[in-house]
Parts: sequence; structure tokens; C-alpha cells
Amino acid sequence: MATPTLTFKLAPAEILDVTELEIEHVLTQVYVVGAFTAPEVAASLFEPSAVRRRGIMIAARDDQHSQLAGFIIVVPPNSPARQLAGANEGEVHLLGVLPEYRAQGLGRMLVDAAIEKARELGYSKLILWTQPSMSSAQRLYESAGFRHVDNFERNGRQFKLYERVIVV
Repeated sequence: MATPTLTFKLAPAEILDVTELEIEHVLTQVYVVGAFTAPEVAASLFEPSAVRRRGIMIAARDDQHSQLAGFIIVVPPNSPARQLAGANEGEVHLLGVLPEYRAQGLGRMLVDAAIEKARELGYSKLILWTQPSMSSAQRLYESAGFRHVDNFERNGRQFKLYERVIVV
């Protein structure tokens, strides 16, 4: 029996009424349960109201169950959360798709929505970084036109830096 194809509604988190508990659930499932972030680090790094303030959260809800399936954040150059992007460049933070929604194109839809938002805002480039062990995410970013440009270390952890030029 074929698995039914799921459809998703993508929109800014405010329009989809994304709650703090939903943000926390997605980040815990993706980063803590996925063994990418230690629980004690996640407690402060992923505080939902602070995550929301980073920038523009583009969320996805499963049309059938109305569950928050994932999200991505576009961080503007004037945000205090910006870390590596320059003037007129945005950053992508915290792409997260719940495990039960993976391999259905949702990650790509969220990345494409972030690129489109950056284009709408007139950014010249999007910057993101990911852990070396996140190979699936790296393949996704590369398929969406991001280019691995550097590696760096922060707080004893290694990261891969990616960028994508935005053509307006």
C-alpha cells in the first residue's frame, strides 16, 4: 500500500500561529534527540521566544493533521542574532524538520522559501553553517545552490560555512 503524499502549508510563523511549545518540540526532536546539540546547551540556545526573535521564521504545517512539521529562520543583517553575514546579507538559522516528515521534500521547500524571502528583501547573499556530521543537510543546501566556502571552530565545535548568492 502506497504511503499517502502529505501536503504542507508554508507561511510566516505568525500566520500559522506557531506556539512556543511547538518550536521547542521541533528543536528538541531535530537537534537534541538527533544528537547534534547537548540538552544542557539546547536549554539556553533554543529558548523559543529568543529563537523567534532571531528573524523571520517560515513554518510548515502538515495540512492533514495541522502539526508543525518544521521551520527555518531568515536572520536579517540588522538582527542581534546575526553572527557571520555582512551588510545586505541574511543568515539561515535552525532549519528543522521533524523526523516523520523527512524525505518528502519539506526541507527543500523551507530552504527555497528562505531563498525567496532573501530575494524579496533584496539581500545579496545568504550565509549558513552546519555541523560536519549533518551530511543530509549539506546535500540539501548544495542542491539548493549553496556553496561550501570555509570551515571554522566555535566554542570547541567544528562547523562548515556555506553561502548562496541571491540574484534579484
